[in-house]
Parts: sequence; C-alpha cells; structure tokens
Amino acid sequence: MENEFFPQLTPDSTLLSPDEQTQGEILDKEKFHDVYKLVEEDGLPYFARLNGRGEVELYLVFETVDAFSEQTRDAVSVEFKTYQNKLLAVIWTLTDPLQPLGFPLSFDIRAVDERFVALTILQQPFTTLHYLAYENGQMTHIYSEAIHFSADERIRANGMIRSLYDGTPESMPEEAEVREEDTQTISALSLPASVLEETGMAFVLEYNRMMATHGEEEAQHLLMSTVKQAVWVMRRHSRSEVRDSSFTVWAAEQAERLSLIVTPSLSHLFEVVHMSEDEANPFSRFLMTLPEFVQTEDAAPLQLGAFPLLRYENGQLYHLELDEIVQQHLAKLFTQAFPGILNPYM
Repeated sequence: MENEFFPQLTPDSTLLSPDEQTQGEILDKEKFHDVYKLVEEDGLPYFARLNGRGEVELYLVFETVDAFSEQTRDAVSVEFKTYQNKLLAVIWTLTDPLQPLGFPLSFDIRAVDERFVALTILQQPFTTLHYLAYENGQMTHIYSEAIHFSADERIRANGMIRSLYDGTPESMPEEAEVREEDTQTISALSLPASVLEETGMAFVLEYNRMMATHGEEEAQHLLMSTVKQAVWVMRRHSRSEVRDSSFTVWAAEQAERLSLIVTPSLSHLFEVVHMSEDEANPFSRFLMTLPEFVQTEDAAPLQLGAFPLLRYENGQLYHLELDEIVQQHLAKLFTQAFPGILNPYM
C-alpha cells in the first residue's frame, strides 16, 4: 500500500538542468526543448519539473530580467497549503503584507505523477528553484538557488498529502487550508448592460457525462471549485494587470452540454506574454484538464441564454443573485441585441 502512496517514476535521463555554466546565458532550444515547450506551448509561467537525475526542480519564468528584479526583492520561501482538495506549493517572492506575491503550484494528489512530484520535493535534501526570463522567443537563465525545508515543514506537508490521498481533508489543521476571501452577494441587476452584453470564450463540457459520473450535486461542486481555483490564480498572478482585471463567469445549458463562459475572453491579458494564451489563461489551464472538456469557442452569453454566476472586479469576487426580474432583464437585452430571433429567456 505504501508503494501506491509513494509511486516510483522513471526520469528521462536526457533532460538537462540549468547550472552554473548556463547562468546569465540563453538556454539552447534543443538541449532544453522540454523547458521551452512548457513555456511556449503550454504557456506556464511557473512549474515543477522532474530532471534527468530524478530530482524535482521548480521554475519561475518572468517577462524580462527587470521583472525578475522587481518581483523577487525578498527572501524566497515555499509554503504548503491545500485548496479545493489539492496541494498548493506557494512560492512567495514578495512578503509585503499589503501586496504579497506568490506563485501557486497545484498538485492533484489523486494523480500518480503529481503525487510523486509533491512527495519527491519533500524527500530530497533541497529543491532547486530556477529563475528564467522569456523574451523574443529566447529563454535566459537568470539565477538558481536551493530551497530547504525544515523537518517540521516536511512532516506537516506530508500529512497534508496523506490526508488528501486518503480523502480525509477534515483531519488537517484549519490553517492548512487556503481560506476564501470574503465573497459578497449582489444582484445580477447591478451589472451594467455593457457588461452583460460582452462576448467572450466558452468552455464546452459534456455535462450529462459529468453528472453520470459524479451525480448532479457533486458535478456542480466540481465545476464551481474549478472556476474558483482559476479565480484564485488570477488574484495572485505575477502581473498587476491580471490581478486588477474584471470579468464575468456565465453558465448556459445546451442539450447534454454545458458552456461556462468568461467575458471578456481575457486574451488581451495573455497573448503578448505567452505563445499560447489559451494555456496561459487560468480558466483554460484548469477547465481544459477536466475529462468532460470538449472545446473552446467564441460566444455571446446572451445569444446562448446564459445566466451570469460570478463577477470579479477590483480584486473582489461577487456571487450574482438571480431571480425572475434578472431573467426579464436578460430577455430584454436579448431582444435588443438579436431582434426577430427566438428568445431563450422567455
């Protein structure tokens, strides 16, 4: 049973790691092909990687060397937390209590490879953290340092992993879990028409399949947990324009499928920095990993008869209250936008 808890994975011995010789240099695209793929194709600004020696390394990727200097002024630390039944390893680079900056690595402990990576971080004597800058298609190795964990930190984090693995999160101390910031409830009527008429990106899911697997209540919980995890990452993103963004999350049922729509699409926040803005977008990163995910598509929520569920604005998350008056208001907006077409809100 212990072998099942701590699985063994065989590393790819051909994978190289940045070292003293590469510090200050541009990493070769062929030698570090997997690192380039994680950044360029997968759009990951931070990640854990199993190197050729079987060691787990952590990577932070900045837009520029100057951004690295601005965002790593304090002594770096890694804090383990849990959130939505996952383990988080938050790499803190700024400890200002008013404006802390952390990069949350998420590990699904139920997945063998992610559990292996998390446990290996705690087992190895130290974990190397590499700082990179990605500019104009080239990756510069800025600096590397070793992160050490105390015996108490290792015991505490191992306990979190065991609790998540056993499905007993209630056995963890209360401070282990990331607490939700205060979420206010407001009427969807408080949103201006310009917001309700925005278009965005729809994440289409096979909802009937999800309900068959988990049951209706658990399926709803899974979707909302996934959405809130994306919001959590947005709130703590390394770039202020992402943290300060505003967006609305909608839901529309279509036969056997469900569309979760984010308006606006947020592509303007990610397309410049990352080669693949879909993967860099936290909503894409989390929703596209669900087994029931089908596709993304451009969407106008009103046209689909969608209802707004959440609003994020100025760092605050709002639950949107829905009632018949809201439905009538959406129906009116639909008629104005799509005259002569059957109104899905009627």
